[in-house]
Amino acid sequence: MFKPAERLNLPGYPFAELERQATAIKASGQPLYDLSIGDPDLPPPKFVVDAVHNALDDPRSHLYPSSRGDYEVRCSVAQWFEGRFGVKLDPDKQVCIIIGAKEGLGQIARAVVNPGDIVAVPEPAYPVYSRAGCKLVDGIQLVLQLDPENGFLPDLSKVKNVKLLYLNYPNNPTGAEVTDDFLMELGKLANANPEMTLVYDMAYSEMCYNRPARSILEFTPNAIEFHSLSKMACATGYRVGFAVGDPDRIAALIRIKEEIDSGVPLPFQKALSAMLDSFKGNKPPTELLEYRRIFSNRKRMLSKALEEHGFYIFRSQATFYVWFKVGDDELPFISNMLKQGVLLTPGSGFGNAGKGWVRASVTSPDEVIQGAIEIIREVL
Repeated sequence: MFKPAERLNLPGYPFAELERQATAIKASGQPLYDLSIGDPDLPPPKFVVDAVHNALDDPRSHLYPSSRGDYEVRCSVAQWFEGRFGVKLDPDKQVCIIIGAKEGLGQIARAVVNPGDIVAVPEPAYPVYSRAGCKLVDGIQLVLQLDPENGFLPDLSKVKNVKLLYLNYPNNPTGAEVTDDFLMELGKLANANPEMTLVYDMAYSEMCYNRPARSILEFTPNAIEFHSLSKMACATGYRVGFAVGDPDRIAALIRIKEEIDSGVPLPFQKALSAMLDSFKGNKPPTELLEYRRIFSNRKRMLSKALEEHGFYIFRSQATFYVWFKVGDDELPFISNMLKQGVLLTPGSGFGNAGKGWVRASVTSPDEVIQGAIEIIREVL
């Protein structure tokens, strides 16, 4: 009788379950107000789509790509990074193109974690950190609980004897942003612990509405940072992003990728280049500015409606998520909303520290968000 590896003895991946529920509601004919998965409804900029089309005429697009990424694309990353953050990168040694941030975040654990090593994981957090980043590599998890009273920042004094540390700001699911003082402290921690790999997930770096996010590489060279085209170009289906940082850790990531994948198809790498090249120094293109305006307005609209019903909202000026508290256990609220066709993400899907919380994504059209608001008003 077939039995999968014991490391696969995990609960179902939370977002896969949400997709199943959404499909079931649609199949029933009931209206669906999907505020669950952060899959933007807005189209990518035309120049990004054109870059994909144009790249199909490049003979190299029909060959195997490189596991580390096309050199010209890596140069675009380095140029963008210097203009955006003021940090110079060597495109040969400090840049790796990845199959979306999720893939890179999981593969870096394969590259640095041995069985029994301690992996520090924030909670609540993107499930990939605890699953692919710890459990699937037989690591020992150290939970760093994030609390609203502390702005969802971890207590770094608890990071001891750690081989791999995951952190993510702007934060999913809470929308929390990080302070310069915290980044300075984090940089000192990385410098004092060269055996530890600091993984800094910046997938939402360009989804900030008040002040720009800062890179951890501005504070220490001893880290590896992950970025994604998915959020900055509303192109989640392209599955392309990049890792940058310490040359030794980038080299380790590339070695793993050489064994496991053949890289990102060139047309989607060219889409990444087109988006990065559209920045003028640290000034984004008008399309990204418009994305920010729309998502920010939607966040305000939904947050206001939820606050009117007495829910505690963690106010943030980043990401396209609204993180709100509904009680000690969010599942009855989630279930009640689901019966009405409103699909939300339970906070417990991001770890035990998320229990009682709900994440709502504003990546659906205004009328869908407004429809969900009307149902909440009627039901509660």
